[in-house]
Amino acid sequence: MAASPPEFELLSLSMVDDVAVVQVTAHELRFPNQAEALSYELGLVIGQEWAAKTLVDLGRVGYVGSTAYAVLVGVVKKAAELGRAVRFCGLNPDVRIGADIIGLDRLAPIHDTEAEALAAFAAPSTGTTFAS
Repeated sequence: MAASPPEFELLSLSMVDDVAVVQVTAHELRFPNQAEALSYELGLVIGQEWAAKTLVDLGRVGYVGSTAYAVLVGVVKKAAELGRAVRFCGLNPDVRIGADIIGLDRLAPIHDTEAEALAAFAAPSTGTTFAS
């Protein structure tokens, strides 16, 4: 019998072709306990074989605190260690400013929409590696 999928507090999952689309459902990621839960839940996802390509959609999130930004950086680095690819999409302007300030865009591609990100995953690889 297959294991049932985990229950998530902050995430909603779907598959689009071979891409695991992770919708962050919280409206804000302000508090350390939220960052801890986000780290745990995203870590569970990227650790799965079916999540070799993961798209994190932050479209519902209006505020990201510094600890949660650190979680996003850590997730990208962990994914790279596992040979997995992570992209982000849907960042509202305020969240995008913070992501740019911390250099998230230098670690993983950030797309305006889910459709753009999925198209980029489907495109032939250019050999560019972000996370290190």
